[in-house]
Amino acid sequence: MHWRIRRLVSHSLLPFVLFFLTVGGLESVPAGADVQEDNGQVNINPDPTFNNTIPELPITAIIFSGVPGPYKCRGRIVMSVEIPPPVPAGGPTTARCYNFAHPVGCGNFVASKEAGCEAKLFAEPDCKMYLNTAVFIPEDRAVGGLWRSMEIKCGIPPPDPHSLGAPPLQGLLRGGQMGMG
Repeated sequence: MHWRIRRLVSHSLLPFVLFFLTVGGLESVPAGADVQEDNGQVNINPDPTFNNTIPELPITAIIFSGVPGPYKCRGRIVMSVEIPPPVPAGGPTTARCYNFAHPVGCGNFVASKEAGCEAKLFAEPDCKMYLNTAVFIPEDRAVGGLWRSMEIKCGIPPPDPHSLGAPPLQGLLRGGQMGMG
C-alpha cells in the first residue's frame, strides 16, 4: 500500500518540480546581458561596456628537483625565472639558455597566451641534445621529464590555423556519425 502512495505522490509532483526548475533556470541570465526578443532561440548578448581584457600574467618558469606528482611538481625549487614581457609587435625575443647543476625533473611554465613563450628542454648542458618543448600556458600545470638545460624564448606568434591543415578525422564525420568511406 505504501509503495502505491509513494508512486502516486512522486509522479504527481514531478511536473511541478520540473516546472520550478525551468522557471529558476530562465532567471539565470548573466548580469548586464541584453535579451532582445524571445523567438525560441537562446541569444545572450553580453554588455558591450564590459571590460573583457584579461589581466597580464607574469612570465615565470619554476624548476623543481623532483618529478611531477598528481597535480604539482615534487621536490625543492632549483630555479625560479621571471622574464620581462616581450615588446608588442617586436618579434620573438633572443633565446636564452639556462643550465642546471644536476638533472631536473619537473617545471611549471606560466604566462598568458599573448606572450607567446616556449621553453625548449635539453638533455645536456649548454642547450645541447634537444628533448622537448614546453609551451607557457595561463595555468599552473606540471611538465615532467629529465633535462639539464632549457632555452626560453618569448614573442613567438601563434601559428596560422589554415597552415595547420584539416583535422585528421574531418572526412570521416557525416551528420554527427562516423562513416567509413
